[in-house]
Amino acid sequence: MPTVQIKFPHNAPVPSTLTLVEGNRLRVKIEAVAKTYRLGARIDAPSILAAQPPVHNARADSWQFDFVAQQPGLTKLSIVAVQGSGLSVMPAAITVQVEKSISLPAESTTEGMLARLFLAENTSPALGGSSWRIEDIRTSMQWMRRVIENRLKSPNPGDFMARGATSEKDIVMANDRGSVQFHGFNLYPTLPSEMAGNLQKYLQNANNGLHPQRKAYLDFVQAAIDIAQAPVPPDPTSTGLFGWKTTEAPQPGPEFREHKTLSGNTFYTHTRLRKKD
Repeated sequence: MPTVQIKFPHNAPVPSTLTLVEGNRLRVKIEAVAKTYRLGARIDAPSILAAQPPVHNARADSWQFDFVAQQPGLTKLSIVAVQGSGLSVMPAAITVQVEKSISLPAESTTEGMLARLFLAENTSPALGGSSWRIEDIRTSMQWMRRVIENRLKSPNPGDFMARGATSEKDIVMANDRGSVQFHGFNLYPTLPSEMAGNLQKYLQNANNGLHPQRKAYLDFVQAAIDIAQAPVPPDPTSTGLFGWKTTEAPQPGPEFREHKTLSGNTFYTHTRLRKKD
């Protein structure tokens, strides 16, 4: 009895368990099977995973299958010979878990602005390499949230180019004759094309069940959303954090004192200002 393997288009074998996200497409193939066999797909719950009609490539004697994850849930997928006998397909059954997609809060909301700022100002899983840890990223985002709060409540937000500030948005969009506090956010919700593209890529990776770093990107995006929506976290210092800089940014002014560097961001207290809790 001939045995054939279900493979991804790039030839890697398909495992017996897969995770997809609603909207994902799953493309697989089976090679060296003549059209006389007539292969087909069987799905326990077609409302969860929908199948397109299979296509046979006569030149390569291969079959291509295309599936769409339609809604969250669990189902089983099998590819079988609906015509012909004596063919064994491996894996015999594939368990497919479809998960709900994730999205950022609306850009018009404070939470949406903060979540985008946290993602833009922190190191992505791809850039962080083997040293990337979601625990550090979450702490970094919490400290950023605290910096914004401390600046807003300071006696003079004008110290941070935000004279008369009454909201987090005023702090984030602060600028003065071309100088800005947070790169790219002075014209929010309009963002520089590269930054907007990065944010879109983070969401795409988080919503791609087959991406090798999907879990890391999902954790990354979810952390930004959680911290943007949560109450302001405690300050890790006794006097208050009032600034941070990314690796590429210049040093802040002489009144700032370094607190700690975390995931590429250096956070600062202030010699004159104190938090208002």
